[in-house]
Amino acid sequence: MIAFIFKTLDSFRFVFARSTTWLIFCAMVLGFIGATDMIGISSFCRFYSIDGKSYNCLLHFFRYSSWSLVAVSLHWEKFVLSQNCTVNSNGRTIILGDHTFVPKDGRRMPGVVTLRQNSETQSKPSYFRGHCWGAIGFLVGSLTTPFCLPILLSIHQGHVHIGDNSKDKESRQTLVTRVVQMAIEVAIRNNLPSILILDAYFPSGIAFKLANSVWSITLKQPLMTLIIRAKKNYVAYFPAQEKKERGRGRPSKYGDKIKLMEVFDQQHLFKKALCDIYGKTEEIKILSSDLLWKPSCSLIRFVFAKTSRGSIVLMCSDLTTDPLHALKLYCSRTRVENMFDMLKNLLGVFRYRFWTKRLPAESRKPKKNKKLKNPPTTNLPAIKRCWEAYERFVMLGAISLGLLQLISLKYSDTVWNQFSSFLRTRSRSIPSERTVKIVISNLLVINFHSLAPTGILLKIHDYFFRKKATESFNT
Repeated sequence: MIAFIFKTLDSFRFVFARSTTWLIFCAMVLGFIGATDMIGISSFCRFYSIDGKSYNCLLHFFRYSSWSLVAVSLHWEKFVLSQNCTVNSNGRTIILGDHTFVPKDGRRMPGVVTLRQNSETQSKPSYFRGHCWGAIGFLVGSLTTPFCLPILLSIHQGHVHIGDNSKDKESRQTLVTRVVQMAIEVAIRNNLPSILILDAYFPSGIAFKLANSVWSITLKQPLMTLIIRAKKNYVAYFPAQEKKERGRGRPSKYGDKIKLMEVFDQQHLFKKALCDIYGKTEEIKILSSDLLWKPSCSLIRFVFAKTSRGSIVLMCSDLTTDPLHALKLYCSRTRVENMFDMLKNLLGVFRYRFWTKRLPAESRKPKKNKKLKNPPTTNLPAIKRCWEAYERFVMLGAISLGLLQLISLKYSDTVWNQFSSFLRTRSRSIPSERTVKIVISNLLVINFHSLAPTGILLKIHDYFFRKKATESFNT
């Protein structure tokens, strides 16, 4: 397991121009895995037992111009695909996407905007300040026991702070289009036919138009297909019937109007079938129909399902999609929520504290995002570096989580044999990311304090402690 991690980190060596930069990158990834707590850069210092001068070195690492976040992300994509662990459906790779909100109270943190909390819990405020992160990940493992392995994460609101304040409707991007565009770019770069699964926030005409805009010549189909949960107030139309005698004007395109939720009143149209719904096999009632949806200006396959959890309406851009399989694929979307949970609460990936004096101070009180202050043009380079520091910090944490998931899939028996902590019940055969982290962190500590017999740990050990010994000798 340790050898797999070090071999993976060693593959990143060509991405970095300097060996020292690559070494700090390895130290950060291993720090996310090995640190018992994560509250920022200080946690790495406590894990490696280093002083304040090394703290400044680690702090500035995320703003270095000697390495590129794009290059690291591209190599991570290639590495994950080379492991042949992604879940495929009819030759298409499954991609999950969603947003998550991270509260931030800094007054000089770029990208911090007013966000609305949709939770029904009254203890949470309706509005708060923070970052809106968009993420996509591959579904890896098997369809019965999968992980959502993070591939790309980026901030999707507050672009006014970095000078992106376009008001042109054609060039303006929304939260929906940013996530769909991220998935399309990954599919194009890797020539990867894929299925993007999204929740009820994302059904819009522009999402389906974007997915249909990239065509695969070999498949003679769009490279990206969508499976999205529809909103309850949506309506669709039957295709208009052709008239025998053509009259004046353009022939009608839309036929009878139908409210989607009213379809469930017609129980005689549904068929009974067995399907895996969120990990449990149950008998459901299902119906599918190809209807016209005005925002997309095209036919959409609507899947109506009556389950023990309520009524579900799915929208599929591929008209050949099997309804039962589409429903089963959508139920795997909850894995992206588990991914956010692991990033937040297990690794502390979103607990960064970078800020810049070049950004005008914002009020801590939530206010309309239209009132965000535009920074001076001369300050944009420093603000962009701070913005990128957030995305770099989070991306390194995402790589750490991905390594834990790959170890769980490849070395599940070894993890269980070396797991000596208490676990009341095992929810599934493969260990969770938390279980793997406990095992790997213990192995890292043993290797690090036994003169670091492994190559990368030996270099990290020499870098930090030789530097510390030299500074104490000079003083």
